[in-house]
Amino acid sequence: MCSNKLLLNKSFFYFSVLLLFIASCKTVPFTIKDGKTAREFLLYNQSIDFLTKEYNAEHDATKQQKIAFQLGESYKQFNEYANAERWYKQSVDLNGSVASLYQLGLMQKAQEKYDEAYRSFDRYQEQSEGGFEGRKQANQCKEAIDWKKAFSKIQIANLSSINSSSSDYDLEPYKSGEYVFTSSRDEAKGSDRDGWTGEKFSDLFITEKGDRGFSSPADFVAPVNSGAHESSATFSKDLKEMYFIRCTADPQKSNQYCHLYYSANNNERWSEPVKMDLFPDSFNVYDPYLSKDCKVLLVASDASGYGATDIFLFTKADSGWNAPQNLGSAINTPNNERFPWLDERGNLFFSSNGLPGMGGLDIFRAAHLKNGFKEPVNLKAPINSGADDFAYRIEKYKPANENDTILFAGYFSSNRKGGKGSDDIYKFEEKWLNVFALRGTAYENLYENPADGDSKITGRKPLSRVKIELKKADGSSVGTASTDTIGRFTFRLEAEMSYKYLASKSGYFSASNTVLHLHKNQDSTLIVTYTEVTLNKIFPQKMLVIPNIYYDYDKATLRPESKLVLDSIMIFFKENPDLTIELGSHTDSRGSDAYNLKLSQARAQSAVDYLISKGIPTDRLLAKGYGETKLVNNCSNGANCTEEEHQKNRRTTFRVASEKLNLESIEPENIIVDPKKE
Repeated sequence: MCSNKLLLNKSFFYFSVLLLFIASCKTVPFTIKDGKTAREFLLYNQSIDFLTKEYNAEHDATKQQKIAFQLGESYKQFNEYANAERWYKQSVDLNGSVASLYQLGLMQKAQEKYDEAYRSFDRYQEQSEGGFEGRKQANQCKEAIDWKKAFSKIQIANLSSINSSSSDYDLEPYKSGEYVFTSSRDEAKGSDRDGWTGEKFSDLFITEKGDRGFSSPADFVAPVNSGAHESSATFSKDLKEMYFIRCTADPQKSNQYCHLYYSANNNERWSEPVKMDLFPDSFNVYDPYLSKDCKVLLVASDASGYGATDIFLFTKADSGWNAPQNLGSAINTPNNERFPWLDERGNLFFSSNGLPGMGGLDIFRAAHLKNGFKEPVNLKAPINSGADDFAYRIEKYKPANENDTILFAGYFSSNRKGGKGSDDIYKFEEKWLNVFALRGTAYENLYENPADGDSKITGRKPLSRVKIELKKADGSSVGTASTDTIGRFTFRLEAEMSYKYLASKSGYFSASNTVLHLHKNQDSTLIVTYTEVTLNKIFPQKMLVIPNIYYDYDKATLRPESKLVLDSIMIFFKENPDLTIELGSHTDSRGSDAYNLKLSQARAQSAVDYLISKGIPTDRLLAKGYGETKLVNNCSNGANCTEEEHQKNRRTTFRVASEKLNLESIEPENIIVDPKKE
């Protein structure tokens, strides 16, 4: 158990359920009658109604511009980014200052409208002196776009079973299988509502994690919750001590502040909370974190430092907590740093809207050093978003065994789009997984004479708009894609599966290829199979020789070995179903011209008949006997040639007689985004 001497001098906590950084909340001794006064007393929920009426009643454009800006500011306090954007834009359109333009960019950034935000910050840079902040924000928008596109093994999910339509955040491990978090849901104690947010004052709630998820949240044990704001609990490892934040109004003063409270557990109940005087009462304290050995205490506070809120560190002495140490400019910025937390190795995780990020609060990691921390690193998407992301906690550091696919897991909070309330709790899991991809390129041959298919091949070039049809080994179709302008195509594949693809394009012979059996690989996330395919251009007048088609002397009957050759080219007919093929037969010059013509026609017809018997449609085949009319050498009538020279003329050929023209523009299917983003 940590020493009870902690009670001697400590205090800190968090007020704004929406992560808006409170300086103070004043009690109101009179009735609010206008938007300006409501804003002065931080009653933003009321200010919107007043300001909207004032804007509609005002006809002076200069005054409308100022009211529009104030409406943008009020909506911003609720993280209602779309409404805030609308009013900041109205202010800009009414010739508002560069401040309106800058805030417009921030609201667009918060909604991940990074292209629009970039343009707003670019305009801000042009119109403001120096423009450094505009350039910085514009560059961050470019980075955010890249981070969103990048592949990540991390998957996130909303804990919908415990989130509500109000603010829910900061999930903290408690007893075995139990968690404590902050919520301003309607079940919170008390009847008052926050004049800033319109929600009830937040309380601590408890939930239990089981095989089916989290249980329905219940009120945390007495006497911690009250009618005031309670939030952000942190516990000692032995669960004997607890720190949390409570925001209460001093009856003697007009201000309300948030402070750190302490409670001890005697194995039966928690003690009455005691305020810790770590800072003067005029400063707010937020987001406590107590190390498991109770020797380090981290808080965020608006006490004097580098920015609006800084992170401070306390170390434990025999007499209590030592004086606060600001973590310095390496961590703290002129803006807000919040929600510090240390992992098991002492690395610091925290949220900041002053460091380069995706918008709002982003979560950062600063590696532990002997005397401090390294430069913070943004955790990027999908942990971070354009909205506020905070209260990061790691629950699982490594897989339980070799069959465990979850490498790393934990929780964080965010008010990103798609949640149930203004703030929601999310879980994240980094999973061991394999992504299988087929990346290919289609080519065509280049000829010395582009019009002559018999001329020398000089190289090849990528072929665009090639239809790629992918099938599994069992013949079931996976989908089709079309090659891009540089001949590339990509498919997502499954593990432990073989594939075959067919490449086709009008004006070219189709070609196929096989993708070998794909095996899982624990050392690599992305497993890519590379392939190439070359399509031969169709030259209608070119005759292609089918080798080894033999006939008995003076006969047209196919010999068994010739049938085997024809069997081997069946795949060609299946891959090119839109072509009508002429099979031609040729003889040498011996014998009469008429006899050779008749014999060659019969031999060609025997080849056609054989292919028809194998299922090739009759209308796709033409038999043509050429006799001795197309000799390939000088062995004409009366020439003295060897048998080998005569044999070269006794051949079977095929050529494309006609082609059904296909629509080449194929809508891509099954194309995946490159996880590594070349």
